[in-house]
Amino acid sequence: MAASEPALNRRGRPPRFSREQIVEAVAEMLLADPSAPLTIARAAEAVGAKPMSLYRHFTDRDDLVAAVTAHVFAGTRPDQVPDQADEPWQEQLRYWMTSVYRRAQEVPQLVQLAATGESAEWLMDSSWLAKVFEASGAADDATIAEAVYWVATTTMGHVLIAAAGHDRAPVGRVRTTLDRLDGADADRMRRLLPHFDVMRHDGFDRVVEWTIAGVEELLRSSRRGC
Repeated sequence: MAASEPALNRRGRPPRFSREQIVEAVAEMLLADPSAPLTIARAAEAVGAKPMSLYRHFTDRDDLVAAVTAHVFAGTRPDQVPDQADEPWQEQLRYWMTSVYRRAQEVPQLVQLAATGESAEWLMDSSWLAKVFEASGAADDATIAEAVYWVATTTMGHVLIAAAGHDRAPVGRVRTTLDRLDGADADRMRRLLPHFDVMRHDGFDRVVEWTIAGVEELLRSSRRGC
């Protein structure tokens, strides 16, 4: 064996992987195949390790999910520190909401697992959002908390809907449901359905703008109350 060959390749010695290597491998697995079940066994398979060896780095699957979620969504926040950014807070907010939503569509299973686990990773993004609103001149902590809650829950609510794959219902199912409505309600929904279809294409972009407009008014009201 050559002296330059890595020690982890020595015969009879199982390969050792760092927490970061495991997280990166699992993230790549999910991005390549979003439907691949995220289990400890599959995570171990992604790095060529035995399942039990992963418990050296993760306490349980929730811990693994939290770490992979943080890694996958790491690029959704602008690189600049909010209070030093050249762009207005509205643009930073628009970037974050849109980036999170689009990234979530690439890893729907991860989003659902993170939402049902006991992770506190959301604190990282909440802290970043709080900095954005502090830099915008928000008057007090109560206003900042309200703005963070508003933006975060609006974004994650739509992310979960997208992750659940609730696209357009099959035509047959729509017709069956319409048949259960009385005449006036059925006619009303037939008129609205084409508009809902339009919303499917740019609905979240509209939600982003509505949210920004609402937060602008919240901040103005807070300043007037000072």
